[in-house]
Amino acid sequence: KSYSASVNYKSVYTPAPLFKNYQITDEKLNTCVEQTIADLNITKAEELIRLNCSNAGITSVTGLDKFFALAELNLASNQLSDISALGNLGRLEVLVLTNNQIKNPAPLLSLLHLQTLDLTGNPNMACKDLYQLAQNLAPLKPQLTLPEQCKKS
Repeated sequence: KSYSASVNYKSVYTPAPLFKNYQITDEKLNTCVEQTIADLNITKAEELIRLNCSNAGITSVTGLDKFFALAELNLASNQLSDISALGNLGRLEVLVLTNNQIKNPAPLLSLLHLQTLDLTGNPNMACKDLYQLAQNLAPLKPQLTLPEQCKKS
C-alpha cells in the first residue's frame, strides 16, 4: 500500500498520497492528527476512524469535523473549553473528554450513536444538557460517566 511498483522503469502503481486537505487551527491538535495520518497511512478523511490526542495541551477542536467518520475520539486531559465542532461528528461512538475545562455540553446532543462518553473532571460543566443527552441515548444503553456535580444521588 505504501510502496511504488515499476516494471522496466515504468511505474505501474503509485500509492495515494497521505491526506492533507484539512485545516486545524490548534497547532497541537494538528500535530496529533498529522502524526496519526502518517502512522496509519491515511489517504482519505473517512479512513480516520480512531484518534487519541490525550495529554497534548489542545485548546480548540476547530477543524476536526473534517474527519466526519471518526468513531472513537480521546481528548482527555487537555485544555478544551469549547467543543462546538464535535457536534458535527455524528458517527462518534466513543468520546473521552475527561479533565478539560468544558462548560457547555450542548454540542454533544447531536451525537446520537454514542456508546461511551466520559466527562469526568470538568468541574464547571452545566448538567441540564447532559440529562437530556442521557435521555436521548437511553435506548442504546450507553456508558455515560458524568462530572461529579451532575451525578444524581
